[in-house]
Amino acid sequence: MPSLSPHSQSPATWPRKLAALARATIRWLLYSLATLWTAGAVYVDGPLGMHTGNAWLALGWLGVAIACLVLIRAPGKRFLAWFALCLVVLVPWLSKQPSHDRDWQPEWAELGWVELDQGELRFHNFRNFDYDANGNATKRWETRTVQLRNLQGLDYFHSPFAGDMLAHPILSFDFGPDGHIALSVETRREVGEDYSEVGGLYKMFELQYIWGDERDLIRVRTNVRDDESVYLYRTALSPEQTLYVLLDSIRQTNWIEEQPRFYNAVTANCTTSLQAQTLEFRNIPFDIRMLTNGRLDELISELGGFRGDKLPFHEMRQHAFINPAAQAAHDDPDFSTRIREGRPGFD
Repeated sequence: MPSLSPHSQSPATWPRKLAALARATIRWLLYSLATLWTAGAVYVDGPLGMHTGNAWLALGWLGVAIACLVLIRAPGKRFLAWFALCLVVLVPWLSKQPSHDRDWQPEWAELGWVELDQGELRFHNFRNFDYDANGNATKRWETRTVQLRNLQGLDYFHSPFAGDMLAHPILSFDFGPDGHIALSVETRREVGEDYSEVGGLYKMFELQYIWGDERDLIRVRTNVRDDESVYLYRTALSPEQTLYVLLDSIRQTNWIEEQPRFYNAVTANCTTSLQAQTLEFRNIPFDIRMLTNGRLDELISELGGFRGDKLPFHEMRQHAFINPAAQAAHDDPDFSTRIREGRPGFD
């Protein structure tokens, strides 16, 4: 029989090889991502403390997992050994539950809840910290009462960070003669904890809906912290839509007060929590700016969500920057009025 050269292989051989290579690439990519995520779970939520024992524990687990993937040649046995290692982490991780009973930092010490009684809203554990010129806080948790019939509109505060890649949104409900009631969805942090983007992917923080005075929730960002910028916009929501957002936010607040929930940097953060709770927001087509939300104000503007949208967005954003006005009105009881003067969309 004549010998076959490499060039005489069937034309179908190369597509099969490419398909096998693609499958192997996808398989090892999934192995790598799942292994790194599981090592992260050990590091963030392990029993020995982040930055100390958990770091060594995560490195040890990662070393064993890599050895398993590299040294075991049989695909079936490799998967079973690797999966067993993952279960050692996932079973206790999945059993970890959120709690209201922790040693909280003062800013998150109290959990709010809201009562609606014959058209009167009572915000319990309403945060109203005061700040002196040096940024020292006088801690005040109050009960604030407003009349639902006075609801006039909704304002949006946008505070970018991480080089404008991320931002923290704050909603503020305008109750006319009863003033403004601000809502900030945040990580509830224990003593010794700082915000961590990596920690937010796991179970490091509980989720908290904080209702508070603008002189607290806004001033701490514009006047006390050194590196935060804040922009203020008047939304174009109708009175009915504003009411829906308010009632949905109250429902979520009371639900969390009864049933603690973990914060998640993707599925339950300061933006996606608000987006998921209200039908009008859920119906907005997904845009990457909902996750990397440093340009969320730009997205809202493109959707016609702000009054004053006749201005080009870059110009409207320049007018929306409130830090100088907020700093000038630090001790002014009419802080909320002062920071709105001359802004696009405000009458």
